[in-house]
Amino acid sequence: MSSDKIFNLKLPFSGLFILLLAGANSLVHAGAIEDLAAIKSKLESETPPIKAKSIKPSPIAGMYEVFTQGNLIYTDKNFSHVIVNGTVIETASKRNLTEESLKQLTTIKFNELPLQNAIEVKKGSGAYKFAVFSDPDCPFCKTLETGLAKTGVTDYTAYIFLYPLKDLHPDAASKSESIWCSKDKAEAWNNFMVKNVAPEKAVCDNPLSANEALAEKIGVFGTPTIYLNNGQQTQIPQELVEAIIASNKAK
Repeated sequence: MSSDKIFNLKLPFSGLFILLLAGANSLVHAGAIEDLAAIKSKLESETPPIKAKSIKPSPIAGMYEVFTQGNLIYTDKNFSHVIVNGTVIETASKRNLTEESLKQLTTIKFNELPLQNAIEVKKGSGAYKFAVFSDPDCPFCKTLETGLAKTGVTDYTAYIFLYPLKDLHPDAASKSESIWCSKDKAEAWNNFMVKNVAPEKAVCDNPLSANEALAEKIGVFGTPTIYLNNGQQTQIPQELVEAIIASNKAK
C-alpha cells in the first residue's frame, strides 16, 4: 500500500528518525523493542518512505503509537493495519491520551527559538510573546493576521518565521524574501497580510532556508503553526487570543 494513500497530507516529511521510549512505560521488554525496529523498517520501506519521529508502545496491548508528519497513528507490529486520525481515551479517567501525547511531542522550548530569523511585530507593551510559522500566500495565515487586528488584543510580541510552502504557493518564497529585505520588515508584513499591499521586489540574505530546516526539526507541517509562550503548538487562533487575554489579566 502506498504511503501517500494512507496519509492525506499536504507536505512530504523528511528528517531523522528518533526512537523515543518515554511514555506510559519506562521499561520496554525485548519483544517490544524488536517490534519497534520492525515497524521502523516497514515504514521506511513504504513508497515514499515514512520517517517517524517517535515510535512507542501505545496504552492498548499489541498496538504502537507512531508520530509522523505531524500526526499520531496507531498500528500493529506488522504495519498491516493502521488507525489514522483516531483518538485513544482512557475510560476510567476520561483522559484523551492521544491529545496528551501530541501536546507532549509538539511542545518546544520557546526560549531556544532563533528569534533573529523572525520578523518581530510588537503591540503595546509586547509582554506576551509567541511565534508563528507563516506563508504570505496562505489564506489561513491572512485570516490569523486580520483576526488579531479585529480582536483589539494588544501587549504582545509576535515572531513571524517566514515559511513559504513552495509546492502549494510558487510565488510565496519571492514574496517572503521581499518582505524580509524591506527596510521595515514588520510594516511590510502587515501591509501585505492585512492591507494586501505587496512589498517592493527585493533580494538579500535571508533566513528562509534556515526556517525550513527549523520547521522540519520541530515538526511544523503547515501554516499557520503557532507556538504559545509556554512552547505548546496550536493551529487554533482562538487559543492564542485566549492566552494573550489571560496574560494581560494576570498583570
